[in-house]
Amino acid sequence: MKFTKIVLVALISVWSMVSAWAQQGQRVEVSSSTLQAGTYKGEEVRRLIGNVVMRQGATTVTSDSAYQYVKDRNRLEVFGNVHITQETMDATSATGTYDGTRRMANLRGNVVLRDQEMTLNTPTLEYDLDAKRAYYTQTGHIVGPDYTIKSHLGTYTTTDKVLTFKKDVVYTNTQNTKVVSDIMAYNTISKVVEFFGPTTITSPDGTLFANRGTYNTVTREANFRGNASIKTPDYLIKGNSLTYDKLKEYYTAAGNVSLTHIKENTVITGQTALHWRGLGRSKVFGSPVMRTVAANSKNNVNDTMFLSADTLLAVENRVDKTKKGFVYAYPDVRIYKSDLQGICDSLTYNLQDSMIYMNRSPKLWANKSQMTADSVIMQLRDKTLDQMRMFGNSFAISQDTLENFNQVKGRNMTARFAEGKIRRIDVNGNGESLYFALQGDSTVMGMNKAFCSDMRMQFNDGQVQFITFLTEPDAKLIPPHELEEPEKRLKGFVWRADEKPTRAFVLEKRGVARKKSDPAAASSPARGAKPAAVPPKKNGVAAPPASASPAKVAPVTPANRKTVPATTTPQRKGAAEKLRVE
Repeated sequence: MKFTKIVLVALISVWSMVSAWAQQGQRVEVSSSTLQAGTYKGEEVRRLIGNVVMRQGATTVTSDSAYQYVKDRNRLEVFGNVHITQETMDATSATGTYDGTRRMANLRGNVVLRDQEMTLNTPTLEYDLDAKRAYYTQTGHIVGPDYTIKSHLGTYTTTDKVLTFKKDVVYTNTQNTKVVSDIMAYNTISKVVEFFGPTTITSPDGTLFANRGTYNTVTREANFRGNASIKTPDYLIKGNSLTYDKLKEYYTAAGNVSLTHIKENTVITGQTALHWRGLGRSKVFGSPVMRTVAANSKNNVNDTMFLSADTLLAVENRVDKTKKGFVYAYPDVRIYKSDLQGICDSLTYNLQDSMIYMNRSPKLWANKSQMTADSVIMQLRDKTLDQMRMFGNSFAISQDTLENFNQVKGRNMTARFAEGKIRRIDVNGNGESLYFALQGDSTVMGMNKAFCSDMRMQFNDGQVQFITFLTEPDAKLIPPHELEEPEKRLKGFVWRADEKPTRAFVLEKRGVARKKSDPAAASSPARGAKPAAVPPKKNGVAAPPASASPAKVAPVTPANRKTVPATTTPQRKGAAEKLRVE
């Protein structure tokens, strides 16, 4: 039984060897109009002239003339109107070499190779008849049903219909897509481009760049890796890896992500970004940070505002695309700028009006001033703080040169700034103030304490200069020797210097990057996309929260304006004082 098996295996092996020899070593059959003897390059040849036809298996070669080597009749030199056919492959050239033993054809001069999927034009071509693979080492030009490809080097396998290119590769198609690469492969059946080096793809969807990836030229689905980027008319998205789905108009980016809004000159960085182009929404998480550059007119240098949170959501204005949209940050919001710092739970940034809505116990610092309230609206001008409106339990604290705490509180307050420094505070409702009168910068003259429903305080270089009472005040000046610690603080006073965010704190990594949710959630931008900080919409545009309506401050008139000097003796309740700090 074992002997029978050994003999059977041996016979199969011999049959395989004979079959392989028959395919590769099969004699070339030749015919022509005239046959002559001669020599070519020092070797004895048979000169075939006129209507030359050579056949070897499924391969046929025709030409005007040929030299057949006498010592190896499977090797021929062919000249004039060379034409090779093999199944679906068809190639023509001016001259060529055919080696029936090695099963190789080398074509030279105006080479044209055709099959069912494409036509290749190149000066020279080497074709492996058994592998059914064509090679060219000079510039090749390929034309398909709806595409063209140029490259310096190339390979085409007729069995799997895959083209491989190297050096100066340029692909174009009828969908206005252009691919420029150094190493690229193209499947003529699936229409998928795969690239293995720096590649740029330009299409109606935008400009894409990566070092490695695939691109489906029909569905326009892309999967990029290595220094990848996508540039659309509105956004520039970068990351270690990118994907794009044309049908859903959905982009994803992962690893060292940056999302730049070109029109609004803002940059958001993070670890993961999702962008729904059709909906005009972008969501970034994984320690996201938004950077907005503002010009500092005083120093003529740029000053960047950093805004970070667990999640940043950018929404375009879909009603009027000429206007800017919104950025929503939530939770654990942190802000840093050289002259402004802040923290809160959630935030809405109206890029069109340059207004920032801060919700849930916001806390802000501007130079030596600290401001807190239930909610805050900041108005920026040239990306620098211009006005701050505080609603509910408003409290402002500033330090003077002797590190005394000047304080003002009320129901609602409006603070105005110039070059990042507080210039005026208007208090509307339940106003209380406490500030120190100084002689120069080194001596305390007393502490002014006043209760007044509505008041206005004016500052110079962070120091109180004037205070105007808009209704009847209850004010007194306490001499320095009578000052006691409890009286130096208004009720609710908390100095939060240790909470003031630094640039490093705003930019720091926020633990493990949040993973993207299930695929259904990722493909559905409406799911969970609206944070608590998002205000209601009016006519499709986000509106400020209801609590953010500006406070109505009583007008200053001669009938209700009261002033008193800060250095005078204490006045009785309701008396007018001119409060001026020298």
